Amino acid sequence: MPVQTSSLIDANIFIYHLTGLSPDCRAYLRRVARGEVDAHVTTIILAEVLHRRMLGEAVAKNLVSSGQVLKKVKANPQIIPMLTDYITDVENILKLPLKIINVRIDDISASHALRQRHGLFVNDSINIACAQRIGLTHIVTNDNDFDSLISMTVWKPTDI
Repeated sequence: MPVQTSSLIDANIFIYHLTGLSPDCRAYLRRVARGEVDAHVTTIILAEVLHRRMLGEAVAKNLVSSGQVLKKVKANPQIIPMLTDYITDVENILKLPLKIINVRIDDISASHALRQRHGLFVNDSINIACAQRIGLTHIVTNDNDFDSLISMTVWKPTDI
């Protein structure tokens, strides 16, 4: 990605970085930290990172086994107060010079057309509606669902 490119960062990029699965994602986020690229996230993306890291932490701490983790944690809500690492993960992400996009009502309305036209899921379509509202034309993701968006240039890690 060229220097000073503005993009939306999808949740999976943070997850791959935090779990150590992708040196490409780590390198990209270092570029964000240095201010080489202009990075945006929506409040939905941040919530998704929190959610996925919380469930991952429950498995990593052997509080639940893998497979249907959400169902297991819901059945044992006393586990939730034992989980704190995920919060630190997101607090560290928020130290990056990210521009946070708040979701507006018009984004919710615009997202419907994106779902109809491109077959996107709800959160993805809202994220794209937010990105389009502020003029972003690039997204950093490993999600193939965005490939059909002719209005967006999709950047993907090459090591996943």
